[in-house]
Amino acid sequence: MSRRPRLLRGRVQPGAHRVRGEAGARRVRVVTACARRPRVALPRDRRPRRQPPHRRDAGDAHAARRQRHPAERRRRCGRVGARLAGGVAGDGDVVSDIPATARPRSVATKTTPVADAVATATSLAAGVAAPAASLYVHIPYCHAKCPYCDFNSYAATEWPEDRYADALLAELGTHRSTEPWRDTMLATIFFGGGTPSLFRPATIARLLDGIAARWRVAADAEITLEANPGTVERGHLAGFRTAGVNRRSFGVQSFQPHLLRTLGRIHSADDARAALAAARAAGFDNVNLDLIFAVPGQTRAAWAADVAELLACAPEHVSAYNLTYEAGTPFHSWRARGELVPLGEDDELWMYQHVRAALAAAGYEQYEISNFARPGRAARHNCGYWRGVPYLGVGAGAHSYAATPGWGERWSNERIPERYIARVGSGGDATVSRETLTFDTAAAEFMFLGLRELRGVDPLVFAGRFGAPLATVHPEVEPLRRDGLLVDRESRLALSERGLMVADSVFAAFL
Repeated sequence: MSRRPRLLRGRVQPGAHRVRGEAGARRVRVVTACARRPRVALPRDRRPRRQPPHRRDAGDAHAARRQRHPAERRRRCGRVGARLAGGVAGDGDVVSDIPATARPRSVATKTTPVADAVATATSLAAGVAAPAASLYVHIPYCHAKCPYCDFNSYAATEWPEDRYADALLAELGTHRSTEPWRDTMLATIFFGGGTPSLFRPATIARLLDGIAARWRVAADAEITLEANPGTVERGHLAGFRTAGVNRRSFGVQSFQPHLLRTLGRIHSADDARAALAAARAAGFDNVNLDLIFAVPGQTRAAWAADVAELLACAPEHVSAYNLTYEAGTPFHSWRARGELVPLGEDDELWMYQHVRAALAAAGYEQYEISNFARPGRAARHNCGYWRGVPYLGVGAGAHSYAATPGWGERWSNERIPERYIARVGSGGDATVSRETLTFDTAAAEFMFLGLRELRGVDPLVFAGRFGAPLATVHPEVEPLRRDGLLVDRESRLALSERGLMVADSVFAAFL
């Protein structure tokens, strides 16, 4: 029998980003790196059933470092959605009555492949007429590597801060003189990692000054810097605010001491509360907090307590992710050996539904599978990933995306920090891989990234970008609509409530 479809887990990250939490562009991994799955007609009793959501690759941690589209692509089919608070796109039964051979491969002549990206970016940077883009800056160092983390990060007691900053500025200078970045306007900037707050405020100020010297930065640009609550220094917070950072993202993950120990976090619940208070005192009025659920040993009562504590903190933005077990991490190995026992799907689903209901009652809007915000506080950087806005990722392991030429390109940097520094020093560029997108890839990503947002996708924008109606390019939409997994909502196509519970299966239909 086929496996039961899983909910989306994961966050979006940029550049070297991940898509977990609020990591921004650092790890946006793209499902299209996987081979297409055959489309088959599934009997009614084998179609997706409701399941629990799955975890983090896109929290606020980004859709940037977790850049989740943005930065680092997931190596397997699936991590594009949000694992229910994180899941994996492409994990589970494919829901479609349309055989692969029925899907058109070349449709009309493409018209404006960047129209949606430009329009979205322009709207992100209010009042800016020039084409806008996002910038992800990856700082890979941290005090300790968490056992569930698969981001490009390295535990260290000291790091080559000045040399690394020199390399970042040199790489920025190289891209500034090339297309498509030459005349762009930066609408968002995201510092992810690692723990970027380990760098001195003076270094962050130097980097922001270097960015402003090379590009125009929107007057209302969103500038985010991630931090571990256990490494926050009060004086540094004020320094970051003075440097120009206007949004902070804290990887709290839990307020329960035993769960923080399980997750390998170096901070305490008191550290998290103190970090938030210090951020407020430093003048930050836009703060994100990340939480993870479905942690081994976590009870429903413990999760409810975490959510209550989160609400008491009153952040402007919340990323709530389902724990995932990534290949190559200690958690993945411990699970395989039976040393960690994952929570059951019923508990995962309960936790996801609980946080959704509690945040809604408190006035937060759920705008993406794993992300919630006060009015006007959605993470613009991560929204850019989901909407196809071009993003430049700089730093070790950072990923970038340009909407031109053709249907777009993606490329990534050398992952090892010392090798990254050396490559930039020898030629100003650290690119080690490059991918040219095809029509099919771009059209599929438009759907499974756009459907992550609860507002869904606009069929008219799709037709304008790809030169053909959405239903012609993606005939699988109609069966998904008939099955109640997709719905028409205010002229857009979006996941239904049922579709949200099996988002991975819905996304897999477009591969």
